[in-house]
Amino acid sequence: MNTAPIGAGAKRRRSVLLLVAAGALTAALVVAGWFAVSREHPDGPEGNRGGVPSIFPTPQHVRAGTGEPVPLTGHVYIVAPAGTDPASTAAVQDLVASAGGTAEVVTALASPRDGSSAIHLGTDSAVAPVLKELQLDSDPEIKDSLGRAEGYAIGTGQSDGIPTAVLAGRDNDGVFHSVQTLRQLLKDGSVGAVRVGDWPLMETRGVIEGFYGTPWSHQARLDVIEFAGRQKMNTYIYSPKDDPLLRDKWRDLYTNQELGELRELIDAASTNHIRFSYALSPGIDVCYSSEADLEDAVAKLESLYSLGVRSFVIPLDDIATKVQCSDDLREFGSGQANLAKAQASFLNDVNERFISAKDGILPLETVPTFYNGSGSTPYKRELGQALNPGIVVQWTGEDVVSHRITLESAQTAATTYGSPGSPRSIVIWDNYPVNDFSQDHLFMAPVIGRDADLHQSIRGMVTNPMIEPYLSLPAIFNYADLSWNGPAYDPGKSMNAALSLVAGPDPEVQSAVRAFVDLNQDWQDDALTPSAPELRRDIDQFWSDYDAGRSPSGALKARAELLQRLPALLPRMAVPGFAEDATHWAAAAAQYGRGVEEALVMLEAAKRGDTQAATEARINVQGALRAAAAKTQPTLELGVVTPVLGDGELTSFLERALQQVQAG
Repeated sequence: MNTAPIGAGAKRRRSVLLLVAAGALTAALVVAGWFAVSREHPDGPEGNRGGVPSIFPTPQHVRAGTGEPVPLTGHVYIVAPAGTDPASTAAVQDLVASAGGTAEVVTALASPRDGSSAIHLGTDSAVAPVLKELQLDSDPEIKDSLGRAEGYAIGTGQSDGIPTAVLAGRDNDGVFHSVQTLRQLLKDGSVGAVRVGDWPLMETRGVIEGFYGTPWSHQARLDVIEFAGRQKMNTYIYSPKDDPLLRDKWRDLYTNQELGELRELIDAASTNHIRFSYALSPGIDVCYSSEADLEDAVAKLESLYSLGVRSFVIPLDDIATKVQCSDDLREFGSGQANLAKAQASFLNDVNERFISAKDGILPLETVPTFYNGSGSTPYKRELGQALNPGIVVQWTGEDVVSHRITLESAQTAATTYGSPGSPRSIVIWDNYPVNDFSQDHLFMAPVIGRDADLHQSIRGMVTNPMIEPYLSLPAIFNYADLSWNGPAYDPGKSMNAALSLVAGPDPEVQSAVRAFVDLNQDWQDDALTPSAPELRRDIDQFWSDYDAGRSPSGALKARAELLQRLPALLPRMAVPGFAEDATHWAAAAAQYGRGVEEALVMLEAAKRGDTQAATEARINVQGALRAAAAKTQPTLELGVVTPVLGDGELTSFLERALQQVQAG
């Protein structure tokens, strides 16, 4: 998908957590002591939460219960009836171990030992007796939650004479989600008295690897899938634009080695209750009327189906906007409306030949060639009329990179890609924080500008992340919160929790992460995502003090010192991949930090008339500016570029300081 902004005149630049001990990202967080989040919950839509630890995404219903906490520091029975999701059971075992307890997995509990605790885990029917004993079965919020897909409930109390927590899911997905919430409820080795009833508002919630540029590594994909599952997402769409077997060589089948890697991704997704969705993009040279091309497409999809894939997308984005193939011209004619007719014919044939013929397969999805804007056009009208009504459309909002996506706009798009009487099912392909159109930038501001009630008109939302996978995790965390419970989503609180999670518990490292993220806020010159707001505050305060003849507060000097330490502090994060992704930006930030510190020395020396010290510092400032502007960040097709951060704030400060001394 071409993410160059509409009207910018830019040419397109092409360019699991596995909840078991072996999960790479989980292991990093466990080692860092950050497996359980224990911040107090922010005020939410339900008001008083009675000191319940924070939970992200925010549940639909959560309140403090009555009774004593359930300790996990001693002997803990994990009561998992036959058929309970193995990944959920393994995750609870890890939680007990991380709390210092000893877990014993049983299918039923009889005569528990004194001093023990129990966690009952399973679908609502499997744990019904415990729900009844703890009087949860009559709680309307619990009943409501367990009546919805992916819904779950958590309650605590006494059962069989011992402290007990029950984790019930409407289905195995719900059971898995309940474990993610249990992880966050843990505080000082215990689960406090609590009642949670929860379910997602959007059916599709996830990540699409859909950018141009260097595709993610296999390990990065595994880690993103793991992270997404931990945050209760349920979708990963495999669609890297520079994977030739998806686009340029879409007819070719994968080798056994390539299938092995895909199988590992698919298995990791399944373990983390993420549906792996495969996106085949034949639009570059497909003949929509060709039986041979249809057979090739079906054969390719069949090869993925045999690995366990049950969700498929056929994107037709970033291709010619008119009918190309001579046979198609004869059958459908020219013009954009006839392009839509040809594409609908091909998609309908794939749907009938492959999707409808399979058991357990999700509806086919597509990305239209004209995939943004909600207004009606000849192309969209024809596509809406000709395309099978069961096929889902992915849509980016009013623009390719949409700063705002409103409920009204989404409702209009559903009608435009469908019909007034039968609106199309829409999934938002959200082009944030993707940076393939600006590979010298990072976009790390919180996700904003999406209506809280979008769930009322769309099937779901997937985020298209940056080329840098680990730097994308905070935004993925935001999207998980937004798509699960949009009305409760608070961008600032969600981002704060995300940064705490990836940074780990060390306050010094957390400060470094926040200083780095502050330098990478700007997004498309958007007024609601100003560049480096905290840095700008410190700079403005400095010049205010300086111009008034006051002693500077010291905040800017402290920030400059912190920026210089970023290359040493970021590798100590709970998620080490973040520091690796940030290497060149962190190095540039350190040079800017050195320049700011030298500029402060220069200004002070000039003020007291020490020409020699001012001159030495000026030379150092100029050297730092040159070093920060070095081209160090490699890209796939643009060569090596200069990492941009602070969007000019740092350069402007240093240039003003140099001018101040020169003028003086």
